[in-house]
Amino acid sequence: MTGRLLRCGFAALLAATLAGCFGAAPPVPKEQYFRLTASSEAAPIGNPLAGIIEVPPLLSEGVLGERPLLFTANGGQKLEQRNYAYWTDPPPAMLRDQLVAYLSRAGIADRVVPSELRIASQYRLQGRILRLEQIAGDSYGGVIALELSLIDKSDDRILVRGQYQSNQQTAGENIDDAVNALNTGLNEILADFVADVAQRS
Repeated sequence: MTGRLLRCGFAALLAATLAGCFGAAPPVPKEQYFRLTASSEAAPIGNPLAGIIEVPPLLSEGVLGERPLLFTANGGQKLEQRNYAYWTDPPPAMLRDQLVAYLSRAGIADRVVPSELRIASQYRLQGRILRLEQIAGDSYGGVIALELSLIDKSDDRILVRGQYQSNQQTAGENIDDAVNALNTGLNEILADFVADVAQRS
């Protein structure tokens, strides 16, 4: 019995000694979830399209379509995924939903709907994600770039097509500031696209 007590006491002493030497394990960072949201103040277009626009999820390549937030420290040549920081939805679906919301508020057509509804539509808005990342290194900020094409489905004619990019600076590498910068950039791109639709020939 005495030997057993000695062994238990030694084990407890050893555990306490090791904890004192190495310290407690650092806390695991809390997971964070972010979303981009289109402005609720979209300016109405003057000459809307007659008909319905369908919008499928945006196209993307590789990690651009995944939920972990991305950052780059060398101008975009190397992309890395943030640990414990995620978009609420995959970017192709998240950005599509914001396109539908913004363009609906701008009234660019009779209706703007997600393609999953399978409603007979006269137009298709095809998008591609080119960049969506936090900037780190010598400067800080966020960059978002989208390719957007508005297509008349009756003859596959492209009415509007362009590559839209917005670079927004931040004071530091705080991820909340970077997401705010990306959100500002998204709304700049949406406003520019609506302006191009208004000026279509």
